[in-house]
Order: sequence, then C-alpha cells, then structure tokens
Amino acid sequence: MPHELLSLCACLLILIGLFISRAMMSIGMMTLVGNAFLNVNLFHNFKSFFSKPHLYLLSGYVLLLGCSFLWSQDIQFFNERILIALPFLLLPFAFHSMKPFSKRWFDALLLLFIALCFLGMTWSLYHYIQHKEAFDAGYGFSQVIPTPFKNDHIRFSLAVVLAICCSVQLIATTNLKLLKAVLTIFALFAIVYLHILSAKTGIVAFYLVALLFMGKLIRQKSTRKKGLLIVPFLFALPIIMYVGSATFRNKIAYVNYSISQIQNANKEANISDEGRLISYSYALDCLKAHPWVGIGLGDIRQEMKTHYQQDFDNASVTVLLPHNQFLMLGMAIGLPGILYLLIMQLSLFRYVYRRDFLSLLFLSMMFLAMMVEPLYETQYGTCMFLFFLLLLLQQRTMTE
Repeated sequence: MPHELLSLCACLLILIGLFISRAMMSIGMMTLVGNAFLNVNLFHNFKSFFSKPHLYLLSGYVLLLGCSFLWSQDIQFFNERILIALPFLLLPFAFHSMKPFSKRWFDALLLLFIALCFLGMTWSLYHYIQHKEAFDAGYGFSQVIPTPFKNDHIRFSLAVVLAICCSVQLIATTNLKLLKAVLTIFALFAIVYLHILSAKTGIVAFYLVALLFMGKLIRQKSTRKKGLLIVPFLFALPIIMYVGSATFRNKIAYVNYSISQIQNANKEANISDEGRLISYSYALDCLKAHPWVGIGLGDIRQEMKTHYQQDFDNASVTVLLPHNQFLMLGMAIGLPGILYLLIMQLSLFRYVYRRDFLSLLFLSMMFLAMMVEPLYETQYGTCMFLFFLLLLLQQRTMTE
C-alpha cells in the first residue's frame, strides 16, 4: 500500500478540514488510523508503541474516561463526550506507525497551515471591516468578530499563535530570501490580527511563547542581542495596539469591568471571567464531595446545571462546563484523573524539553489553554492538540 501517500493525503484533509469542514477533518483522522492498521508492520509497531510512554499515556486518557461509564447516569451526554475524545485512543498509534515525512514535505505542511491561517484571518477581517462600528461596540460586551473553526475564536486564536511560531521556525531554517520576507510579513500581520481579535487566551498564549522565545535567544551568547531587541518590542506592542485598535481597547475595558464585578458580592454568571470562576467553584465543590472516582463523565452537565439552578434559580444564565481541563477530568474521574492528566503533560514536556523548541512552545500554549478552557471538549480543541502535537513529535523523530 502507498502508506506515505495516504499519510500525506490524510494530513492535508485534517489541515484543510480544520478550516472548512469537520467531516473532512474526521475523514482525515480515520484515514490515518486505517493506514496504520493496514500495515504489514502492525505488530512491530504495536510493540514499539508501548515503549513510548508519552504516546500510550495519550491513548490511556480516553480509556480512563471510558471507565466512568460504569457510574455515569446520563449515557447520552457520556457518548457525546467520549466521541470527541476518541481520537486520543488511536491517533497516537497512527502517527507512530507513519514513516516520518521528509523535511521538504514537513515544511510544506507548515506552509499550508500558515496559508490557511492567512486566508482565515483575511476572511475574519473582511467581516469586521464590513460592520466595524457594530463590532467595536460589541467588544464592550464580550462579543467578537467572526472567525473560522465555526466561530470558535479561542481555538482559532491559538491556531494563529501556532502559525506565528511555525513561520519563525521556517524563517530560521530556510535559505530562500523571498520566503523569509513573506513569512516575516505574515507573522507581523498575524500579531496585529491577534490584538484586533482580542481573544484573551490567544493574546496571553502569544505573549507566553514570545517570552519563551526571547529567553531562548538571551540564554545563547550568539543570539543574545537579538533577544534583547525583542524586549522593547514586547513592551511597546500592547501600547501601540491599545491606541490603534478599538476592539483591543474595548476588550481591556471589558476585562476591567469584569474584574470590578468579581470583587463585589453579587454573582454574575454571564460575565465571561466571573463565569469561569463560578464554573471552577462548582467543579471544586463536586471534587470535594467525590474525590476518588468523581461523578462520571456523563453526569457533569447535569451536576453543573444543578449548581446553577441553586444559585441563580430561574435566571437566564449560560451553563458552562468547568473552564479548566484538569477540573473537567476531576469531576469525571476524581483526583486520580487530575493526577493522570498531570503525568501525561509532564511526560510530553520531558520528551521535548531541550530537543525541539517548537514542540515546547506548542505544549506551553496548550497547557495554558487547558488551565482556562476545557480544551479537549470540542472537536477543534482535540484535533488541534493531537494533530499538531503528533506532527511536531514526528519532526523530532525525523531529526534523531
């Protein structure tokens, strides 16, 4: 079978599907899995797979969730959640079974991702410009401009941050001056777009990876001057964007309002930041009551509804799942689930630390997102995390 061609086509389907079709994204993942199992080296690949803790811990995540079926009452919600998490089970093995792409094809995939992000940002800004005044005003009420990923602006903002990281990586490794110039322009455009979009998770993720990148440059004597040049840029950038972008300015005003509301005695579930904190408090209450096995993945939604009804009665509020992936798993499985997820993350960090800086940046921004979002609870979040993580890990395998 043409395994390499199928792997490449599947990756192309996943990348394009992220932006235009969830069905295409799913077909790409299923193609990768099928390609792995229809392989004459299947048993050898299985054996070597279980010598990679960072990979089999990823697969074990969905098995751990599946155990909570035994004490879940709402089977329909359980099925919804487990289907979203299902790629954790087989996608790590699928990538492990692939022959690593050559640098040429790996770079081509990164360039395609960058191009898709550029088209997505352009589409988003087009809609913003069409109704600029209305969107500017909406940012004072935590509304945002349309984005790809079915308007999942948080995951799309993380994709843009990753695209910036990929462009910097390609600038450092390519010898083509024209490509360097194009990628530099893209990175600057994406940075401006992130501030116009003003998704808090994406903004914080950008500054986190920028600080890590700056630290890496400063630690090395040969690049220390370049690293120091980034310092005034990072300080000036938010000031420039505050003056030049109405959406960024209004988002900061909304954040200040949200902080002032948090400090008063009244609970306001429909204010984004306070809504997150309320979801944390409900999840922690549940974890205290069920510390060892949780309440089951299927019953999390109903448990959160019960807490909201107790505090807000019949008021019109948005019922949130815990906006923290660790607390989400803690409600489902208890403290053992939180410990498992932490071990999984530490295993991944240990695997890439000081070996692949792009993977380290990706893991850092994803870990940040896990702390303020239920990252794995949407198809986009799961696909983004697994696909780019496993693709970047494959790059490291290629260079070993």
